[in-house]
Amino acid sequence: MLKKIKNMPLERQLHISFLLISALVLMLTLAASIAYSFGREEENIDQTLSSVAAYISEMDDVVQMIELGYPTPGVYDQLNSIHETFSELNVIAIYNDENLRFYHTDRRETGESLIEGEEEDILAGAEPYITTGRSTHGTQRRAFHAICGSGGEIIGFVMTSAFTDYISAQFRQLIPAFCIIAVIMLTVSVVFSSGIMFMLRSSLRGHDPAELLELYLQQDSILNAMNEGIVASDKNGSVIFVNKTVQGYFDAETEFSGNNIKDILPFTAAAQVVRTGEAVTNQMGSMPGHSFLYTEIPIGKAPNIEGVLTILNDRSEIEALSDELSGARYMLDTLRSFNHEFLNKLHVILGYLQTGQTEQAITFITNSNLVSSQSIRQTADCLRDSRICALVIGKMMHAAELGIKLTVTPDSRLKSSDLKLSEDNYVTIIGNLLENAIEELSEGGTEIREITLGLYANEGDLLITCEDTGRGIRADLMDHIFEMGVSSKGENRGTGLSLVYNIVKENGGEIQVESEAGEGTCFTVTFASGNVR
Repeated sequence: MLKKIKNMPLERQLHISFLLISALVLMLTLAASIAYSFGREEENIDQTLSSVAAYISEMDDVVQMIELGYPTPGVYDQLNSIHETFSELNVIAIYNDENLRFYHTDRRETGESLIEGEEEDILAGAEPYITTGRSTHGTQRRAFHAICGSGGEIIGFVMTSAFTDYISAQFRQLIPAFCIIAVIMLTVSVVFSSGIMFMLRSSLRGHDPAELLELYLQQDSILNAMNEGIVASDKNGSVIFVNKTVQGYFDAETEFSGNNIKDILPFTAAAQVVRTGEAVTNQMGSMPGHSFLYTEIPIGKAPNIEGVLTILNDRSEIEALSDELSGARYMLDTLRSFNHEFLNKLHVILGYLQTGQTEQAITFITNSNLVSSQSIRQTADCLRDSRICALVIGKMMHAAELGIKLTVTPDSRLKSSDLKLSEDNYVTIIGNLLENAIEELSEGGTEIREITLGLYANEGDLLITCEDTGRGIRADLMDHIFEMGVSSKGENRGTGLSLVYNIVKENGGEIQVESEAGEGTCFTVTFASGNVR
């Protein structure tokens, strides 16, 4: 049976299952009702038996009949009238304490002894009770009640009984009513189940459940096969669906369903889409390890927006490839420039040698070694902005000619996309800081002449450090170092640091100076993305 149902269409399965469940519930309800009704019928008959027995035991004529040993006039008529009044009573019998029968609904049994022994407890003073016993007429329910004499002693008892066949007959009269009720309820179930299936089909826009299930499975397969990440959220921002692509962006333990989309995608504009009813397209967003181009579309029409569909395109791999290509391009440009510079240096060396200036040629060659091809490649790999990279390499060449070693920290990272200010501003800041350090070391006469430049950019935040091994800044100039015209190098100087300071402050940045006499100076410039103007 179950196998046949499983092979049926889903709609048919639902219909038959509903009918079977309804029939099962109906049968259980009827069985419980029948059992309850049968129990109530027995209780009612037992109550009648006990009440009639108690009434008869208190009748003066009955007590007098037992005490005298013979019936008083009219007692039989009273007892017969009681028997006729209560149709559920089949037998009324009265006995004395010696088990002699003084009255029975069948008078032919009067005077015979009750030999079944059920009367012993009542004659011994027990409370009234009801038993089930057998007789020549079948099984009976019997109620026993003691008859007390004028002195209060037990002088006999009354037994009232009803045949169980009578009880069953009474109950069988109820069965047709139950059957009619069952048929009516089953008919209502059939109509109700058909109505539910009609409503279900209407709510599914004409699709039966099997078609809808197939469409859902196809849609689920398609959504999970897409390279784009799909996130669906309701109008309150609770996530109701994510495909496997999105799940791959997070740890396996991450919970999606029911969580707010803002907790999963901090950059989302889902709340704005629900509020305005307008889609947000081709926006950039990022989270640890991933950068996205995302579009968010409202589900439904304003003002009844039911939710938001967020489509994510992971740009991390594309940006990594672009970064590698840009790095290769910067490297080629840098090596090309370095090749031209190298030829120029060869010409300078040749000139020195042809004019007999051997010592100058040796010094020039020694200083040229301060800028190696490896340092050029490292600089080009760290600084992915062609103009800033060219500036730094040019300053490295210039410093090398003066016997100064200028290096870029290996962990420096800078890309054009992370620069929030114009290139001119960055060139001015970096160029003046480097030039200031080069001038200090070229004039200072210190034994170790080195400059270290650090550039760190990430999503709009920028940190620039420029550290030299010069003489340091005099204490009396420290508080005025950024003022126009203030310089330790003489008159008509002090313009570069003032210009740097103005650019930094105008754009919401910070600049700090640390200097120690005889050890050197370090300038630190910071721009926070939230403060850049």
